[in-house]
Amino acid sequence: MTVQMRPVPTIIAFALLAAAPLTQAAPQTVEIFSAGSLREVWNEVARQAAPALGIEVKTSFGGSGLMRERIEKGEKPDLFTSADLGSPRKLESQGRTVVPVVPMARNRMCIVSRRSAGVTAANLIDRMLAKDVRLKTGPPVADPGGDYAWAIFDRIEALRPGSGATLKEKAQASMSLSATPAKPNQSPYAALFESRKVDMVITYCSHTANLEKDAPELTSLVVPPRLDPHPVYGLAVLSDKPAALRLALFLLSETGQAIIARAGLVPIAEQPAAASR
Repeated sequence: MTVQMRPVPTIIAFALLAAAPLTQAAPQTVEIFSAGSLREVWNEVARQAAPALGIEVKTSFGGSGLMRERIEKGEKPDLFTSADLGSPRKLESQGRTVVPVVPMARNRMCIVSRRSAGVTAANLIDRMLAKDVRLKTGPPVADPGGDYAWAIFDRIEALRPGSGATLKEKAQASMSLSATPAKPNQSPYAALFESRKVDMVITYCSHTANLEKDAPELTSLVVPPRLDPHPVYGLAVLSDKPAALRLALFLLSETGQAIIARAGLVPIAEQPAAASR
């Protein structure tokens, strides 16, 4: 996947729009709509970076597709950080962005299963297709994580014709599954495993550390390069508020990218692994 960075005009535009001096008597509020997989990033930004920038961060999290729809229906956040490029670029095509959308981070997709299942890169496709394996993904369109899972199924289809449809049917059958967390702050996927409702989950690798912490019986496998859709996250600036532009620049800075890396994502400058031939 080739990502168009458009660096020179975007950086110049950001620099010009963010050049206003930090003269506010009180912190300026920046409202952010964001993918839920960036929650840890924004929490750290709010704790450490925003006060130094003279900014108060107000965040709302959800599936990127659903957050985009809220913006299209009239809500007006200052920034939108999405788990894909498609949603912010759709807003850009509607004339809702101040500067062109830019990639801000990468992620990877992981397969989470019980350690006892013995899932490996070599047997992954066979285990996913096994009749007794209940497979869970996010909902496509509403959540890019679901779109990326469907892209994995399409790549498997190219290797084993007929398999893609089978996997989508399995995932669709589990789409509405839910479970009540057994512990405080337990992740929904960990609750599903603990209640024995699922056997395998496709999710962002940035989620897996917390999943394995919630349920030590679980283990994760990075999706092999030939099946990996290489998730790329997009940043859309939706207002010309100086504080919003400063915050956008901060996310793209070395310090901001380090926060992204600590949250388990991949800095945008780091190239994805090449697919096996």
